[in-house]
Amino acid sequence: MVPDVIAIGNANVDIIMYVEKVPAEDEAVEAYDTIISAGGSASNYAVALSRLNVKSGFIGRIGSDSFGEFIKKEFEKEKVDISHLKIDSRYPTGKVFIIVTRDGIRRMIAYRGANAYISRDDLDEEYISKAKIVHAASIRKELAEDIAKIVSKYNAAFSYDPGSIVCKYGIKGFINIFKHVKILYLNLRELKCLTGSRDPESASQLLKYGPKLVVVKMGSKGSYIVLSDARIRVPPYKPKQVVDTTGAGDVFAAALTASLLKGYSLWDSALFASVAAGIKVGRKGARNGIPYEQEALSIFNELREKLSRGLILS
Repeated sequence: MVPDVIAIGNANVDIIMYVEKVPAEDEAVEAYDTIISAGGSASNYAVALSRLNVKSGFIGRIGSDSFGEFIKKEFEKEKVDISHLKIDSRYPTGKVFIIVTRDGIRRMIAYRGANAYISRDDLDEEYISKAKIVHAASIRKELAEDIAKIVSKYNAAFSYDPGSIVCKYGIKGFINIFKHVKILYLNLRELKCLTGSRDPESASQLLKYGPKLVVVKMGSKGSYIVLSDARIRVPPYKPKQVVDTTGAGDVFAAALTASLLKGYSLWDSALFASVAAGIKVGRKGARNGIPYEQEALSIFNELREKLSRGLILS
């Protein structure tokens, strides 16, 4: 299989605990539910694409252990191409411990393990050159620079979700990456780290550094997309109850990618992405909550009709 989209980044095992409240110092609380699942931002993105009927591949590292074998089987079950997934004999599989409260808000502790050792040597140029889009998420800045240089040689578009790492380096640390980026994804905290403001319009400052689209993910407030000649504000799709926000941003990015590849307008693509992310936050677990295409399309069509008739104000 030649994937249309290749995701590069973390492959973790998520250990999720659902609690009434976060414990204070020296306090113990009981979880009312728990889930152990495969996770990682780029991994979730690749799986979401596959569920939305887009051929996806993954580049990353897992350990030579039972957790790594679990992740590998999950990828295979989801029909993600893992021909370039490396098994690291020196370092264990990455793990993330996640605490989720009743309001769906999460707190995470991450052990990167083998993820920290993804290197330039793992980036097969021939494999990457065949993709339409290459997406990198939550990786070391140096690796992102390597990916940007490779992608710039070919016709693939570079999609980038840097994660909280931007707060460490600021805008100056990413100039050599952003000049190769087509779609840049940020949440409000990351936007403030780069621009000094949580106002989504401040994302327009980043266009001069290279990105063609800056997508600001605003959670329950929807999304805001900045182009050189346009602004698009997309309302959120809110489930009956927010259960778990883990992986919602990854699902949003994957759904936006899938829609654009299928020829949807940018507005429709963003609305579809909002729907997919909204479905996800209504369910437990990053992977368990990822919708399949038909379910997301059904809700998208209904919501789009209501918006067009003015029954919902965006």
